[in-house]
Amino acid sequence: MTLTNVFYAVWRSVALAAALLIPVSAYSQTTLTGAMWMATTPSGATSVAQAYADGAMNTLGGDQWWDLWLALNPDATSPVNGPSDAQASIAIPFQAGNSYKYYLFGQGPCCNLKFSGLNLFFDGNGSNPGISVFGPVNASSFRPDNSGTLSLEGNPTPGSGSAFYSSAGVVVVLTGFDWNASANPPGDVCQEFAFTPAAGDILSTYGSLTLQVFPAATLSLSHASGSPGTALTFTGSGFAANETVEIYAGQLSAHPIHATMTDASGDFTLTLREPQLTYGLIDFYVEGLTSGELGAATLSVTAALGLNPGTVAPGATTTAYVFGFGIGETVDIYWNNPRQLLGTATANQAGSGSLPITIPANASPGINAVIGDGQTTKAIGIGRVNVQ
Repeated sequence: MTLTNVFYAVWRSVALAAALLIPVSAYSQTTLTGAMWMATTPSGATSVAQAYADGAMNTLGGDQWWDLWLALNPDATSPVNGPSDAQASIAIPFQAGNSYKYYLFGQGPCCNLKFSGLNLFFDGNGSNPGISVFGPVNASSFRPDNSGTLSLEGNPTPGSGSAFYSSAGVVVVLTGFDWNASANPPGDVCQEFAFTPAAGDILSTYGSLTLQVFPAATLSLSHASGSPGTALTFTGSGFAANETVEIYAGQLSAHPIHATMTDASGDFTLTLREPQLTYGLIDFYVEGLTSGELGAATLSVTAALGLNPGTVAPGATTTAYVFGFGIGETVDIYWNNPRQLLGTATANQAGSGSLPITIPANASPGINAVIGDGQTTKAIGIGRVNVQ
């Protein structure tokens, strides 16, 4: 570790220690009052029919859905709710400045799932989730979900479109979520209406969620959507005066993409180029390193296509660069008029890729469109080339 890193770590520890000296009564609170897990499509969408076919569980007793059990440890011996269906509900107060981890257990097996979603409900609102995410089963990656999902009662409702929930002066951030299908960590912990770990060979589904709670600041973005490379203006307020704030794209556990200083009023304005991000919703966070306050906002990442060189002759070669597509997805590259397939690019882990293409011999002089068509996300990126 370098001297700079040591100094930085010590400085953050001192700042955290100072924050912990604030009386508990000074912190705002919110309450987690429901959780709904369900099978989803690769885009995060689900339906009542899919829930019946592939699985759904909630923290609401007395209904047709299996119960979702929360515990404080991975062997399920310290349950949060249960052990009976009548005790399936939860009411967990969250306080700013704290982090919370819960292990999740459900009835199994749940078919051959590839994707699942999690909705969290706060302050007694079971109709509209405060946090909605989805991700691949047996993995720890997840994204915000704004597609059709399920309420706590299992009724159709839109997803919240973010992995954070803001209310009453706090921001609750989902920093970790994973779900594992047909696995057997402590045994069959979730038989119907029971929560006692039991011997046997029946496989259960299980996972975990981690939530971090911050005092709220304010963050806004100049655009609701944009492709990688777009100029985004970040505007924040409500932080401490003259403090360093760090900007994160996606999960807070990732490295910050930039840092800046607030002014004497605790505000800042900063313009950055959108990083290379994959298609779909992504949350941006700004954390004050002195105050511990957090601002959050959501961006819809869209696809784009660029060409270099941008001026070429018929029959010449140029390179198509694709951005903002899905991880590892194939992108068909088309000449627009007359429509013809020029080749296929493969996006990397950042949703980007490239493909050398040949300008059709019959291309019309002037500006022509080249189209990238994502085969998994159905995202479309359009570029333009000048044919001379």
